[in-house]
Amino acid sequence: MRVFHCDRCEAVLAFDAHECAGCRATVGYVPGDRRPRVLQASTDPSVFHLDAPGDRSERPMWRCLNAAWGCNWMLPVDSGETWCRSCRLTRGRPDTGRPDAIAAWATVEAAKRRLIHQLDEFALPIEIDSASMPDGLVFDLVYLPGEGGITGHLDGLVTLDLAEADDGHRDGLRRRLGEQFRTVIGHLRHEIGHYYWLRLVGQSNDIGVFRRLFGDERDDYRVAVDAYYAGASSTWDRARFVTGYASSHPLEDWAETFAHYLHIVDAVDTAAAHDLVPADRAGMLVTDAVATLPFADILDAWRPISAAVNAIAETVGAPAVYPFEPAGAVVDKLTFVHDQVAAHTKRDRFYANE
Repeated sequence: MRVFHCDRCEAVLAFDAHECAGCRATVGYVPGDRRPRVLQASTDPSVFHLDAPGDRSERPMWRCLNAAWGCNWMLPVDSGETWCRSCRLTRGRPDTGRPDAIAAWATVEAAKRRLIHQLDEFALPIEIDSASMPDGLVFDLVYLPGEGGITGHLDGLVTLDLAEADDGHRDGLRRRLGEQFRTVIGHLRHEIGHYYWLRLVGQSNDIGVFRRLFGDERDDYRVAVDAYYAGASSTWDRARFVTGYASSHPLEDWAETFAHYLHIVDAVDTAAAHDLVPADRAGMLVTDAVATLPFADILDAWRPISAAVNAIAETVGAPAVYPFEPAGAVVDKLTFVHDQVAAHTKRDRFYANE
């Protein structure tokens, strides 16, 4: 993620900031600008305008109704909505009488806002599921302690077990399932990958290329995944699959690869924004057009970054930040994902009912 600066004093602004730490100005994230902006109050205490030299918005805005739970996103007053575009994607939230559930929900929503921001950077369409948009997207954030197998995707519905927001619970599952890497945003990126498969690949002319790289997605999904968990796939070929779970079925391979593509691009973008990439390369990496670059350029920038952050983690006794090294067919698969993301704006349609 890029480094954001205050419109008023140029201090660094956090992505989720409500206030500038430098000048104490009121701040809110403006989705149309894809960055936090300084806000000026109006005569109505709930209504704000942008407060930047020569850039005073004529469209009044107010905060998302979930501001009390950490959301700093803004929306136009005349939109008729009370929740921001990220929060509207969630169909419900836990009972406010459950503080542990609400804390978990707020944590997951914060990660989801980062995901939506990144998808907006790629200009990947995000439409809320509705009667007029049956191919849209919706999230169920479910809090059912003691239940398992809740997280997943089906026909535009992403379901996430809010227990994943608990570090201890999540790490326990990571160890039990033999995973090297398990994060909340990783879950969200994986499940959204399932959603985008049909739109980026399944209805495109590249389905044949997909099957040559990933396998035939028409293979029985339940049989394949059950066999994976039963131990039929006890070895992980790192030159073929980005993770062990990616070997379970071609659609899981796609979703895992899609998630790791988002991990890599976001990390490179962040590193470049923090001057951790040579100046002659940083300019092209921190750009709205990053998806148009050859993926090889992004991966070449990523490799030394990954090695460095993992080495730094080791020096302070922490586990590797990113314990993977893309190689062989994995690079080809990541490149395929990159090419589909880059190509979507040139296609005739994105949603099946267009």
